[in-house]
Amino acid sequence: MPESPARPSPSLLDTLEKVLHLEEQRHYDDRSVVGGLAAFVKRSGDQLSLGVALRDRVGAYGRQTADERAAVVAELRNFMRDVIRHPPAAAPAGPRATSPRTTDTGSRGRTDRTLDPATPIAALPGVGPTRAKRLAALEITTVGDLRSHLPHRYVAYPAPQPAATLGFQHVASFEGTVRQVDLAPLPGKRFRITAILADSTGAVAAVWIRAGGVPSGIRQGARLAVSGPLVAYGRQITFENPEYEPASAPPLNTRRTVPVYPLTAGLSQPAMRAIVRRGIEALPPAEEWLPDWLRDAEGLIGRDEALLQLHMPETEEKLQRARERYAFDELLPIQLLVLQRRLAYRSRSAQMIDVPWKLLAEFRQRLPFALTAAQQRALSTILDDMGRSRPMVRLLQGEVGSGKTVVAAMALLAAVASGGQVALVAPTEILAEQHFRTLTRLYEGSQSALEGILGGPLRLSLLTGALSRTDRQRTLAAIAAAEVNVVIGTHAVIQPDVEFARLSLAVVDEQHRFGVSQRVAARRKGENPHLLVMTATPIPRTLALTLYGDLDFSLIDELPPGRQPVETSLLRPLARNSAYERVRAEVAAGRQAFIICPLVEGSPSVEARAATTEYDRLQRRELAGLRLALLHGRMRPLEKDETMRRFATGDSDVLVSTSVVEVGVDVPNATVMVIEGAEHFGLAQLHQFRGRVGRSGYQASCFLIAGSEAPESLERLDAVARSTSGLDLAEEDLRIRGPGEYFGLRQSGFPSLRVARVSDLAFVQRVRHAAESILEVDPTLSRTEHASLAEAARHLGEDAGEAN
Repeated sequence: MPESPARPSPSLLDTLEKVLHLEEQRHYDDRSVVGGLAAFVKRSGDQLSLGVALRDRVGAYGRQTADERAAVVAELRNFMRDVIRHPPAAAPAGPRATSPRTTDTGSRGRTDRTLDPATPIAALPGVGPTRAKRLAALEITTVGDLRSHLPHRYVAYPAPQPAATLGFQHVASFEGTVRQVDLAPLPGKRFRITAILADSTGAVAAVWIRAGGVPSGIRQGARLAVSGPLVAYGRQITFENPEYEPASAPPLNTRRTVPVYPLTAGLSQPAMRAIVRRGIEALPPAEEWLPDWLRDAEGLIGRDEALLQLHMPETEEKLQRARERYAFDELLPIQLLVLQRRLAYRSRSAQMIDVPWKLLAEFRQRLPFALTAAQQRALSTILDDMGRSRPMVRLLQGEVGSGKTVVAAMALLAAVASGGQVALVAPTEILAEQHFRTLTRLYEGSQSALEGILGGPLRLSLLTGALSRTDRQRTLAAIAAAEVNVVIGTHAVIQPDVEFARLSLAVVDEQHRFGVSQRVAARRKGENPHLLVMTATPIPRTLALTLYGDLDFSLIDELPPGRQPVETSLLRPLARNSAYERVRAEVAAGRQAFIICPLVEGSPSVEARAATTEYDRLQRRELAGLRLALLHGRMRPLEKDETMRRFATGDSDVLVSTSVVEVGVDVPNATVMVIEGAEHFGLAQLHQFRGRVGRSGYQASCFLIAGSEAPESLERLDAVARSTSGLDLAEEDLRIRGPGEYFGLRQSGFPSLRVARVSDLAFVQRVRHAAESILEVDPTLSRTEHASLAEAARHLGEDAGEAN
């Protein structure tokens, strides 16, 4: 700490305060005082006792850019507050009760971090009303918001080197004196600025292409620091469009690992870095979320230090430790939330299902196929759950055609035989109708045995929005009077006016097609019914531990014997005729085909084939004479259902559709899947489309037609063509697209993750184990040391709704 300077007069302090305030209001035009700020400070003489570095920066104020001037004004304010008004002798004794953190030279050693995080961003020095409006576009309205505006990447610049050593470096830093500046006009009102910088060992050139003239900071005689890519033109070493700043300034844009922030119009990276640094250093230490014992056990740095390092990393190692801590903080509230929900639901009581083993054995004997080992494992686990006094909450995942429905049918049968009612909820009417027909057919052989148990026939009822008012009222009355054993339908089943007499099991099919509130409504029908949710979409293990972390998980990872893998080919656009020739050949043999397009109608901003356009073109050209049908999301629900129904019954040969067919009815006669613009779909989604064909004994084909020649797109599509594992593709899809796009989770309440990677299984498991350790000692998070975590989990629960 420097020695206390002589105290200047109050009038000088007040005058300087007014000058700095005017500078901020006038956006640093250096006209707030006669002769400019540098002249004013010089006239003040030794009264201010500025350090040498700060005095030099103030002396150069008239030649600086607005951003550089803003930084100088902020330094003068800090100097007034830290040194003049609060000399070291007046500082309070004793250590501050904050989390430990490392410090570097310069302003990182400040101790006056007292600015209220709720302070409007416009009040931060260097911002003002105009920049505040621009920052609001980035959701930064308070100084505290700067903490969460994290860089999306970093550029690691090395320490400065002498000019003589720069010849073999690709990226470098250099400090030198500007010897010469040249300006050359370019087309488009741009200029090429060339500066020659020199030190005692030699000279290098720095070239910028920009609009406007030469920035005030790049002038002959100035000492500059530059960092950026190096190229050699003959014997001349040249920095191309480097970052630059005064060599005497603390490294912010050069000579260190530099953050690169998301921006909006009117904000530059240097301006954003200066704003973030001023804000972060003025804010009080970030509140520590984690108890000391957990931080010690996990080897994590403090939360405040992590935020400082994320914005102003000192070393690559410290940056990685900061990312580890922030990722831990992002995932921990998710794990606490789902595990608390799991504990809460398991604490309730449910009807114990007495499994009718003899009835189920008879049911299995009448099936025209044998259950696979994977089906038997899943069924055994489900029946075991239903036999307990706590409600089952289980997710059953299996690829299209793996046999989830028959497993659900046996679980439903067990619940009905124990005297309960059951409900099966599907996302569309046509899928509900398919389930109704399937269950009716499956249960026919067990009717006599069931009559002996139930004292009457098994009664199934279909409840959808297509029922007339009279039929709906009649069905609702029968459900309420327990005259119906099995209710199958759409979201109409979970409407408030549907009352069950004794619902003991609810099954939700294709669960990701429902909103959270609809899934919760299904669970709330009756007295804590057992809940089974099913999906054909492969779920990566990490998502099973996060988004579905409150559910038990069963996987049917085996297809029935005899199913042939779908032959998948990747085609360039010019080869698409071979796909349509295959469609014609299959239709001629009595089979059917799907053609999937990424858009409903053509878009000038997206180069992709549209379903409506392809439907018209194919009818006239490649598939002329065949019976084509069109399906897309803008059609009315009844119209969509009728189109799918006609295709399922063979009244049309080819269905041209958008992605709405991803969850559709079973069409065993379909043997060809053509996907136009395949690069526009996720890997897991492509696998879902492929699963729509090949569901019979006929060999099926899938053609992925790429609309892009981009190597990364072709590589992704080739992975689909080579792999038959939906789970492997889902893992890769999650790695590439992230959780925000997977399952459309941005609309599900799943939080946006800035640092954590949900694809990192080991890290997700580590955080889950930590959450389990916390809840083991404090199930309700009521301890004081867990208050911040409890609040974070509560907020997350409000955003994400109830359990999935």
